[in-house]
Formats: sequence, C-alpha cells, structure tokens
Amino acid sequence: MLQQDEFDRFVESYNADYSNLLTRASRGDFTCLISSFTVLKDLHDVILKLHDTLALEFRVVPYPLTFRGSDELLASLGFEAAEIANIYEFLDFVQKTQGKAFEQVILEGVPVKCARIGSP
Repeated sequence: MLQQDEFDRFVESYNADYSNLLTRASRGDFTCLISSFTVLKDLHDVILKLHDTLALEFRVVPYPLTFRGSDELLASLGFEAAEIANIYEFLDFVQKTQGKAFEQVILEGVPVKCARIGSP
C-alpha cells in the first residue's frame, strides 16, 4: 500500500512536471505541450483518487491544472511578466489549434499527438 511519504514524493514529482511544462510555455516552446498537459491531467486525477481512496493527506499540495488568470500563482512559481504573457499565449495557441479552450481540451483529452506552431 502507498505510504504518506511516497504520496508526498508523487505530488512533488507532479508539481515539478507542472512547473517544467509552464517553463516551456513561458519560453514560447509550445511543441507537444497540449499532449503533455493532457498526460499531466491524468496524473493529477490519479493523485486525487489516491488521496480519496487511501485517506492520504495533502502535506504537499498539487498545483491546480488550470492557470488562466492566475498571475499570482505564476509569479509565485518564479515567472516574470513577459513569461506569464507567453504562458497566456499558449492558451491562445490551444484555442487556435484545437478550436476549444485549454481547460476543455484537457478535460476531454486529445489523441496523443503534438500540435506545432505553423501546423494546420
């Protein structure tokens, strides 16, 4: 059975992955980010399910999946204004390439494929 310390490390790993994906977005590197965030959403779901079913505590709080309008969260993760603007540009990129808002795309899931800038 999963122990609390293992669960904490699992959440820390999720948070690190989340930060890494946002860092890529902040640099304007949107290649495969939609697919990556979809996978991250699955990991987030597993964390919530483990928390509920095994009565584990959130000693390490998982970052929220959505970050739209979360300038304070993004700044607390170390992103500067220009980087935050790039992260929000990623949200526009998702809308343009998928025809849906980021939040809807990750909730519905997408086939594992990479949308690239300049692709149809």
